This record gives sequence, structure tokens and C-alpha cells, in this order.
Amino acid sequence: MGPRDADQPVVVGLLYPTVWYGDDEAFAREVAELGELDPRIEVVVETYEEPHELRTGRGGADAESWRPKAPELTDAQRAALGRCEVVVAIDLPFDVATVAPALRWVQAVGAGTAQLQSAGLAAGGITLTTSAGSNAVGIAEFVIGRLLQERKQFRVIDASQATHTWDPVYGTELAGTTLGLIGVGAINEAVAKRAQAFDVRVVATRRSATPGATAPHVDALYPTSELHTMLGECDAVVAAVPETPETVGLMDRAAIRAMKPGAFFCNVGRGSLVDEDALVEALRDGHLRGAALDVASQEPLPADHPLWDAPNLFLSPHAATSPSALFANLHELFLENLAAYLAGEPLRNEVDLGRGY
Repeated sequence: MGPRDADQPVVVGLLYPTVWYGDDEAFAREVAELGELDPRIEVVVETYEEPHELRTGRGGADAESWRPKAPELTDAQRAALGRCEVVVAIDLPFDVATVAPALRWVQAVGAGTAQLQSAGLAAGGITLTTSAGSNAVGIAEFVIGRLLQERKQFRVIDASQATHTWDPVYGTELAGTTLGLIGVGAINEAVAKRAQAFDVRVVATRRSATPGATAPHVDALYPTSELHTMLGECDAVVAAVPETPETVGLMDRAAIRAMKPGAFFCNVGRGSLVDEDALVEALRDGHLRGAALDVASQEPLPADHPLWDAPNLFLSPHAATSPSALFANLHELFLENLAAYLAGEPLRNEVDLGRGY
């Protein structure tokens, strides 16, 4: 990618629902700042959003089967997409290279991008970058909150208050425990930093780990091939990895049973990582003392799904992030990447579309 022609215009589309930004005036300032970056830039704001169920389905292995459920494009959406060279998006229509023939780069709203890849980015030669790191602090705080909530038995204490029962319940210390991280991307790196502040020993898996290797705020690294060994020494495990062929089903029944008896499991990555039936079984028979899931294999989670009533499960509807911080951080990243794009320089968080991450 070389530097652009000095007078070649660049149409930038902001496709995510602007209400997600949470502040109309702040959003307007972000739009103005993008336009002020370079006189060649024209910013177009035109929402394209798909239902959560469709977005989740398109992120799976049978993405093509969801095509009939994709919404019809409005005239305004077609006109905007037809002009855009760069977009910030959480969703894109199927066959996007046909709908948006000028499209060259997609900045994803989230760290997960499988639903965007199903739009045909690789076939269209379109670059994709993620927002990895933009929501890391918010999600890491959520994880630490769940770990403390379970350790200190806040749910039990709150239930006593609701029934006006004065019956002391005591928790246990987080200090001195071992926390295992599946993946050490931006989210788990932020988790590790905060966990070490509580005097927790932190270990993690990384594909490229070699004997004696470490990472920031991590005391020891294991290669993915030694996942079960790591799981066996951890009092709690946090998973924060993207959906790839290597991660789908990684936490299967064997992995869950390899966890230390009485351990706690937390997943803030992708629901496809976990064999949910095996997790429910481990909670019911006491092999795990508890778990926290912010993601599920089906989203929204059906009302009759076994996860709802699994004992000692802390369930949340994919809500670990903090949108007010996420979108400010996203635009900061996008502004930096847009400047690099105009200069023909490498972009941060570029996805290898051949590998899917």
C-alpha cells in the first residue's frame, strides 16, 4: 500500500448505530476530527445494523445459511456503500465487494470479526482491522469484578439482605491464588495487570510460547499444546480469545475435567470456545465451584437453555464492555489508522484473512 494521490478523495463511512456512541455532541466532534485529518476525507454517516442473532449466525461455520435472513438494503445504504472506500462497521451486507466496489478497508467496531469476514472481504481484496484493545480495560474490570463477586460470596450476602436474614457468610482471599489465562491478547493482558495487583500468580497459554518465556504481567507461559497442564494448576481460568478453527471447542469436556477441582471458569471471548453441556455437568457435580459467562454459543440465549439454571453460574448477555469508553478508544485507534492508511503505512490490528484472525 503506497501513499495516496494528493487530490484523490477518500469517502469514510461510519456504519454502526450512532446511538451506541452515547453522546451526540461527542460523536459530532469525532466526525469533525476525522474530516479535519485531511482535506481529501469526506465522512458519511449511514447506519447498517443486523439483528444480534444474524450477526452471531454469520460468525459461525454455516454463515452462508444465514444469507436469506439478511436485511434488504435501503436506497440510502446502497448509495453510501457504493461510494465508501473506508468504513467503520459492526456488520456488512453479503457480497460487500459488489455492493461497495470502492471499498478497500474495514475498521471493525469489535475485536471479533467473523461476521464481517462472511461478507466476502478476502475475495474482494479488502483489508480488515479489529478494535482489539479498545475495550480491554472495561472487560478486564468486569472479569476482576466476577472473580471478586464469587470469591467474596456477594450473591449469597445480597440474598440474605433481600430476606432480612442476619447470617454472616465469609468469602476467601484472591491473594495467593493462581489465575490461568487462555490467550494473552489485549483483554487478558489487562486482566493479568489487575490480577497481579491483588497478589495473584498469573500463568497463560500462547501458541508461540517456549520454555521459560513470559509476557507482561504473566509469571509463566505455556504453549497451547500444554493447556491441560496449565488448567490443572489454576484456581481460576479466564478465556478471552477470538473464534478461529483452533479455538472452537477448545474448552471441551476433557479440558474442563483437566481443570483443578473446585476451580472457577470465566469466558469473555467467544461462546464457541466452550462445550456448554460439559460445563453445566461440571457445575452440577461440583467439579467446578462456579463459572462466569458473558458469551454463549447461541445469542440471544434461548429461554429454555440449560445455562440459565446451571448452579453457581454468573451469566451476562455479552455486556462486559463499557461502550462509553469503547467508542472513544475505537475512534482514537481509527484516527491513527486512517492517518497511516493515507500515508500508505501499515495498519494496527490488521487481520490475516487467510487465517481468520
